Amino acid sequence: MHKDEEPFGGKVFALSGDFRQFLPVVKKGTPADTTDACLKSSTLWPHFQQVHLTENMRVRTAENSSTAEEMREFSDFLLQVGEGRHEGHLVLGKEYMKLPGNTVIPNPVGDPDEDEEIVLGAIPKGMTRLIDHINCDGRVLRQSDHLDNNQRSGSQNQCSCCGSLTDEAREYLSTDSVEDAVNGDFFEPKVLHAVNLNGNPPHKLMLKKGIPIMMMRNLNPDLGPCNGTRLRIEDLKDHVTHATIMTGERKGQHVLFPRIVFISDNDASDIPFRLRRKAFPVQSAFAVPSTKPKAKRFSTSGCIWQLHASRMLYVALSRVSERSSFKALIENAKEEEDGGVYTENIVYRQIFE
Repeated sequence: MHKDEEPFGGKVFALSGDFRQFLPVVKKGTPADTTDACLKSSTLWPHFQQVHLTENMRVRTAENSSTAEEMREFSDFLLQVGEGRHEGHLVLGKEYMKLPGNTVIPNPVGDPDEDEEIVLGAIPKGMTRLIDHINCDGRVLRQSDHLDNNQRSGSQNQCSCCGSLTDEAREYLSTDSVEDAVNGDFFEPKVLHAVNLNGNPPHKLMLKKGIPIMMMRNLNPDLGPCNGTRLRIEDLKDHVTHATIMTGERKGQHVLFPRIVFISDNDASDIPFRLRRKAFPVQSAFAVPSTKPKAKRFSTSGCIWQLHASRMLYVALSRVSERSSFKALIENAKEEEDGGVYTENIVYRQIFE
C-alpha cells in the first residue's frame, strides 16, 4: 500500500474483541490449534498497542449503593469465569466450577417436564396472556431469552415454548435439493429434509402470530433486517411473513420478507453434498444458541447446559446484569454440594499469558 513497508501500509487499524468469549473455530482442532488461530499468535500482534477497558459500566447504572455492590461482585465473578480463575474441585479438577443453587433449576433423572422447568425459569408467568392480547407491547419478549448450546435440543425447546401459546400455528416446509447437478437425484428428499446445519433454518418451521423470531441472514442491514435481528411476528401469509423489529433504534419498524435460498458450505459440514434450501430466513427466538446474543443483554436468561465448549459458560452468564436473573438447567452436573452443582468450564488459560 503506497509502497510503505510498515504493517498495514502505515495505516491505523482499530480492532476490538474479548478473548474471554468464543475463540476462532478450528474444525477438529486441538486446544493448541485454536490458540494458534488467535490474533495473539499472529506475527503482527507485537505491533498492536493494547488498550484495556477498566470502568464497569453496569455499576454506573445502579440505582443505589446496594445494587452497585451486587453488580460489582457479579462482574468480578464473570471475570473469574472468563479467565478460569475460579475455585476448582479437588477431585474433578480445576476446570470444574460451582454454580450456586439459586441459579440452578433442578433436573431429576427422567423428569418429563424438564423443558417446562427451563421455560418457566426463563420466561415470566403470564407471557401467554400478554402475547394473546393485541395491546401487548412485547416488553417481556424483548427483555427475556432462553439460551441453548445444542442445536437439536434448542429446536425441541422452541416447539415447547411455541406450543404453550394459544394462537394457531402455521407450519412452513422448506424446498430442498442438492446444489451439485451431477448428484442431484442421488439423495432422496427425506434425506435432505433431515439435514439441519448451523446458520440454516430447519426443514419444518413452526410459527405463530406474536412469537419472537431471529433473522438468520443480512437482508438489508441499512434498513434494519440483518443477521441476529430480533423481531415479533405480526402476520403469516403463504409466501411472505410480516414482522416488527423488537429492539434497537428501529424498534417497531415493519418488515416483510419472503423465502430465500440457503446453500451450505461443503467445507463447513460433514455431509457429502451442498444442500440448497429455500425457506424463510428466520428461527423462533424463544431459545437461541448461546453463540448468537453475544452483544445483547437481557433482564432474564435461562440456559440449558449439555455440551462443554470453551467460553460457553462465560457467554451465557454475561447475558444478564445480575446473578439472580440467570437460570441454568445442567444435564451433566457433577457433585451436587451445599445447594449448588459443579459443571465444567473449559478455558484456554494460555491465551491470557
